[in-house]
Amino acid sequence: MKLFSFYRVELRRLLLSGTVLAAAVLSMLSLPLGNILYDFSGSRVMSARYILTPVMSGTTIGAILWAVVMIMEADRLQRSGVHILTDAVAPPALLSAARTLALLTISAIAAALTALVYLPYTAARMSYLFSAGFYLANFVVFMLPTWWISILFADAFYQITRRVELSAVLFVALTGVSVSGIASSDYFMRWINPYVITYSDGFSSIWPLRIGIYTRIIWLCIALGIWLVSILCVRKYQKGLAFSFCKNMKKLPVLTSAVLFAAGGILLWHYQPFIDHGPDDYEYIDHLIIEIDDANKISAIQYSLNLNPALGTISARAEYDIQVPYRGEDVLWLNPGYKITKMTYDGENVPFRTVDDDNNGRRPTYFELPEDLYHKTLVIEYSGFPTQARCWASSLVKDTIDHDFISLSTTAIVPRLDNYYSSRGSAVIDITIPDNLTPFLDYTQMTGFASNGDGTKTWTAACSEIVLDFTAGYYTIDTFQVGQLQVDFAYGTAYQDIVVENDIQQTIIDILTYCGEHYGELWSAEQDHLLLRQESSMYGGGYALHGVSTWFETVLAPDTLRDKDKGASATEVFIHEMIHQWWGGLGLECAQEDLWSSEGLTVYSTYRLVKEKYGELYAQQYYVDAWKEAVDNQNRSFYNRHPEYLELLPELYQSHIAAANSAINHYHRMPLMILKAEELVGGEGAMDAILRQMYEKQDDFRENGFGFADFLQYCGLTEERVKWGTM
Repeated sequence: MKLFSFYRVELRRLLLSGTVLAAAVLSMLSLPLGNILYDFSGSRVMSARYILTPVMSGTTIGAILWAVVMIMEADRLQRSGVHILTDAVAPPALLSAARTLALLTISAIAAALTALVYLPYTAARMSYLFSAGFYLANFVVFMLPTWWISILFADAFYQITRRVELSAVLFVALTGVSVSGIASSDYFMRWINPYVITYSDGFSSIWPLRIGIYTRIIWLCIALGIWLVSILCVRKYQKGLAFSFCKNMKKLPVLTSAVLFAAGGILLWHYQPFIDHGPDDYEYIDHLIIEIDDANKISAIQYSLNLNPALGTISARAEYDIQVPYRGEDVLWLNPGYKITKMTYDGENVPFRTVDDDNNGRRPTYFELPEDLYHKTLVIEYSGFPTQARCWASSLVKDTIDHDFISLSTTAIVPRLDNYYSSRGSAVIDITIPDNLTPFLDYTQMTGFASNGDGTKTWTAACSEIVLDFTAGYYTIDTFQVGQLQVDFAYGTAYQDIVVENDIQQTIIDILTYCGEHYGELWSAEQDHLLLRQESSMYGGGYALHGVSTWFETVLAPDTLRDKDKGASATEVFIHEMIHQWWGGLGLECAQEDLWSSEGLTVYSTYRLVKEKYGELYAQQYYVDAWKEAVDNQNRSFYNRHPEYLELLPELYQSHIAAANSAINHYHRMPLMILKAEELVGGEGAMDAILRQMYEKQDDFRENGFGFADFLQYCGLTEERVKWGTM
């Protein structure tokens, strides 16, 4: 009851404090600094730019501000010299706890007000892509807990040292670890600046929120443990740290709670279920460790998967009809987050042992089958929460199960057996998921399903014995013909308005028709069929093979479609992005050089298509003239004319100028050079023949990429003849 009374007094006092009010206002104002000072998002998706980046900026800057306020308030009585009087009236530890709880409450109010203040602006900028629940979740998951952690650490450091400067040094040191290169890509070490790569607008972004909640709980436990220890360090009877701590240790509930919280945080860190516990570096494992012969064949394989989006878990069963068992101990590989619950052969239990030897998102389980039982069925039952491979955790996330989006890879789907292979080379798989999701198995759309009457559907399909990829999400699929080619255009339903407004379907038809006629048919198309599938921005990589071509979510992002470097309108920017299917990424591998990249070829090809579609005057005004203006401005730049002065600038400014020059070289100067080459080789028809020849021989450039020198060789030109201006 005394604590609550002191808490009310401290809360009222702090609410009237100018210092606290200033910290709250500055914390609110720190959100826009994210996009000004540093781009946390790393992509053009709206939720990354207008939610993630501001929230992360406010989280870090606000945490520092509240730590400063906490140290100042903790030192207020000592600084004014009235602590002797207050210690006689109220227990110092109780008063300290009340003050800290009051500041935690005020910071929570400030976080709530910050979220409400920026909500209208964020909703207006994101339009129909805005989700109020997801927006508020970022403040609850990242901002508020981090502010609390900072306040607890700051108060703990002061109560232990009783010195402002030492408290500041300790806090700066702890913050330095979090923002240093040591923790640059570690989800768990970054306590003040949580690590989130990007978000998705059209698909779920639940994985960063899940791990965000988990890491905040870890650090809250550690901070609470240290803070409770610091309460035991509050000075008694005007004595020093050692004497006061010994006296306060009699408060066993406080000491016990401190140990439990600190130990809980450490244990949660050690046993975290999100990222495997293997080495950081990729290590190749050869699964087939012996020479395959007829004794190791599997005649049939049946997989059954039941995915639980509410818990993010999987419950599955794999059946293998084995002709002749492998003689000796064998091994299978499965996601480290999964536990094998049962393994039987011909109905009898098979002993097995799982070894904690994680590698690339896999963990080995060893077992041995009876040698005298032939043509029997091996059944493996497993379940759990999919774990991300450590070697990919610092870049992008792949394995996750959610209501709105599911993405699983290889051993996060089915086991991988050593020393066995299917005599048919195929299997049958059943997957049960929410009925509002559209599934893709090994990048191909699944079609056969049965409704279960409980909000789920079970999809059945043939697959290879080693399943590479399973994805399911809110997809809309538009089907149309381009000549003899059937195109299935799969995109996130959230982007439906963008697709309709910009007539994306007709644009795809124009692209496939034009590029097919001028450069050759898209090599990823197969048997008169092509699936164009949008990928979540959170799940990296690309795929183009066997009638399937995936492309990044950001191709349809509003900010991408407003990029004037890539086109004069949203439709033309989309044309640019889709022409990358021929030039770069999933098409011809272009080498990345100072004056050459796939962007130059793509911008030039976009110009040619737009010229045919809208006329020569339009293409000249919005492309060629824009290229010339950008190159002329670059040539007139003081630092480009006097590089000796550029070297005197700080590295940050040098890097900004270098990035600007690189963009102009790729998006403006290079297209002008290709245009000059077009004139020198005999016109558009001759250039088209050269580009077609390049595209047809793309396999020759897979290893090192197609560079500027290769382009000049195909054209029979020198760099001096095609150069446009100088830098």
